[in-house]
Amino acid sequence: RMPVEFQCPPCAARIDQTAKNRTKPRILCSKCNEEFRTQWATEEADLALPRGAAVSERFEAGRNFSNKLWNATRFVLMHLQDRDDSTPPPRFGDPTQFPLEDRWLLSRLSTVSAAVSDHIEHYHFAEAARLLYAFAWDEFCSAYLELCKPRLNNPDQKTQACDMLLLGLDTILRLLHPIMPFVTEDIWQNLAQDHGLRHYPWDEDTVPSSIMVAAWPRPPEDWQDAATERQFQTFIEIVGAIREIRSRQNVPPRKSVDVTVCPPSHKQALLTPMKSAIEAMAVCRVVDLAPDAQPAHGSAEISAADCDIFIDLAGLIDIDAEIMRLQRELSKLDKVIKVKQAKLKNAKFVSQAPPAVVKKEREQVAEFEDARTKQSEILAALRAREP
Repeated sequence: RMPVEFQCPPCAARIDQTAKNRTKPRILCSKCNEEFRTQWATEEADLALPRGAAVSERFEAGRNFSNKLWNATRFVLMHLQDRDDSTPPPRFGDPTQFPLEDRWLLSRLSTVSAAVSDHIEHYHFAEAARLLYAFAWDEFCSAYLELCKPRLNNPDQKTQACDMLLLGLDTILRLLHPIMPFVTEDIWQNLAQDHGLRHYPWDEDTVPSSIMVAAWPRPPEDWQDAATERQFQTFIEIVGAIREIRSRQNVPPRKSVDVTVCPPSHKQALLTPMKSAIEAMAVCRVVDLAPDAQPAHGSAEISAADCDIFIDLAGLIDIDAEIMRLQRELSKLDKVIKVKQAKLKNAKFVSQAPPAVVKKEREQVAEFEDARTKQSEILAALRAREP
C-alpha cells in the first residue's frame, strides 16, 4: 500500500497520508487548519465537508488511463452503431490481404498477447502492466484509432475498419482484466449489449456475458509481422518527436507546420508509404523525406528512430519573445543543476542518505542536464534566424 496525497479544497495544499491513514474519512489540513473529506467518507457529518481529491501520481495515472479506455470505447461504439451484428465475423486466415495498418494491429495483438501471457505466467505483473499501458495508450488509442478515421468515413471500407476496432478493443480488455477488473467488466457489459455475438479464433463460442469467464486471447503466431512492426514503431516515434516540438514551441494544435525528415537509407523505403499518415497525425506537411534532404534554415531539430527531423517554425512564433523565454528557463535550469551537483559532491550526503535517494538525485541531474542541452540547441537555432 502506497501513501496517498489529497488536495485540500480551501487552500489547494497537498496533504500526504501514510499507508496506514490512507482510508481516513476526513483529514485536517496542516496548512489552513480546515478539515475536508475523502472518498471514504460515509457518515453524514463527514459528507457535509468539502471533498479533497486524491492527487497522487499513481492515482492520476490510473484515472487518466481509465478515461482513455472509456473514450476509446465511446469512439468504437459510435462507429459500430450502423454495423449489423448478425453479419458473419471477419476472417483472419490471410493477414497479407489486409490494409497496412490492420496488418500492424494484428501483429501487435499477437506479440503483445504472447508477451503479457509470459509475464503473468512468470509473475512479472509490473512488466505486464507497463506493456499493456503503452500498447493501449500509444499504439491502439493514439495511433490506430487515428489511422482508422479516413476508412470509417468511407462506406466501402467502414465494415472492415469497425471489425478491427472491435477486435482490438476486445483483446485489450481481456488482457487488462486481471489488472483492472472493474473498469474492464463495465466496458465489456457495454459491448455485450449490442455486440455480444462477436467471435474470435480463441473463442469456443460467442463471447460470454461476463469478461471474467471469457477465453484468454491467444492470437496465432502467423499474425506476427516483424517488418511491419518495425515500420510502425519508426512512424510512431517520428510523430511523437514532431508533437514534442509543437508542444515545446506552443504551436496551435490545428496549425500545420512544414517538416523535413532525414532518415537512414534503409529506413527511407519504410517511411515513404507512411508520409500521409505522418502528416495526418502530426498536423504537418512533409516537404521532403530523404537521407540528403535540406531543411529550412533555422528549423527546430529533433532526433527519433535514427532519423533527423526538422520543423520549420518560421512565422509561427515570436522569435524575440521565445529567445527571452528560453534564456529564463536555461537560467533556472543552471541554478537547479548547480544546487543538486553541490549536494552530490557532499561526501556526507552521499554516504549517509539512502541509496535510493542518491540515485534519484543523480537521475534528476541527468534529466535537467538533458533538458538544458535541448533548450540550448533550440536557442541557438532561433538566434541563427534573427535578422
